[in-house]
Amino acid sequence: MSLSRVCRLVNAPLVMVVWILWGHDIAVSAERPIADARIAVAANFRHTAEAIALHLEAHSDYQYNIIVGSTGKLASQIINGAPFDVLMAADRARPQRLVEEGYAVAGSQRTYALGELGLWWPGAGEPIAIGDLSALNPREICLANPALAPYGSAALTVLREAGFSERYLAGLVRVDNVNLVTAMVTQRQVRAGFIARSALVIAAKRDTVQMDETEILWFSDHEPIHQALVLLDHAQHNPAARFWVEQIDHPAVRELIRADGYQLRPLESVGGG
Repeated sequence: MSLSRVCRLVNAPLVMVVWILWGHDIAVSAERPIADARIAVAANFRHTAEAIALHLEAHSDYQYNIIVGSTGKLASQIINGAPFDVLMAADRARPQRLVEEGYAVAGSQRTYALGELGLWWPGAGEPIAIGDLSALNPREICLANPALAPYGSAALTVLREAGFSERYLAGLVRVDNVNLVTAMVTQRQVRAGFIARSALVIAAKRDTVQMDETEILWFSDHEPIHQALVLLDHAQHNPAARFWVEQIDHPAVRELIRADGYQLRPLESVGGG
């Protein structure tokens, strides 16, 4: 057995293994990632980010840790010193703000996905119209907190455009992120909720939530939700973090994003967010 074969068999970072082989003492240095990176990810992109991490780890010596939260909370944590390396936001405003305030690398921000908002209202009958929500008590409708989550902000815009009063909107149930909206509707804690299209696609893949497409009103006539990433300033010399940002435009990674229900911008218009 060759020494290189022994090295491949060993997988215990930061230790030295002494292997007695054919009467000889062979000191083998354990394999470990060359570098790792902490990727802060908007909640709606969690499953896709995990798939991307697996793909990149399989094609590099890097390792990735995915941290999930609402875009607003993640950005706030970065400003307060959280040791993240890349932010995958669900908007363009917060990555741009981080650049302007010196927390992220100028020119590294780019749009990686275009999300779509929908209203999921099981049992409403079809076709669903946004104005029909007026028949519900506002406590029966859920959205992600607009102050923290871009999908929630988009939902609030749709409702205002439909003529709902500020008093009515103030009574809506607000949760931390758009994934929790899906959970609230699934558990029948509310009757209707504003969800991300990716929630429907991933639910179908995992067979974890039963969704009927006819029970969802997609706002395809509205501007899609531009989700942008940015490389954080302290990570500009981290090869794992830079590799993540660079590979987001790779065809295999773009296909992972598309397959989870997102639209993609043409590559020539991706840069700059």
